[in-house]
Amino acid sequence: MNHKSLNQLVCAATINARFRETLLNDPAKAIANGYFGQSFALTQEERDLVLGIRAKGLEDFAAQVYSFVSGNGNGMAPIRHGRNGNGRKKEPLPSADSLVDLYRAPAFAHA
Repeated sequence: MNHKSLNQLVCAATINARFRETLLNDPAKAIANGYFGQSFALTQEERDLVLGIRAKGLEDFAAQVYSFVSGNGNGMAPIRHGRNGNGRKKEPLPSADSLVDLYRAPAFAHA
């Protein structure tokens, strides 16, 4: 599965502090408001994931998204107990090449 909108959501949070704070504190509002007039076409599974994440910072949020995505989008990423306190193995985040390049998208160009 592509997860393009999920990638866009994480990228928007990376480049815009106000959106990032909204996403971390009120993810439903962040999804509903979109980003610079663009909505996020999340699947129900992706929406449930975002609404269920409790993260103190973007790095933790992105790691949880990556764990979901690396589990082939089925929400069943392998759990390895005793790694980082939440039962999930710490894995490197995807490279920037694997994320949607928001700077090329007109609606995302002026963050």
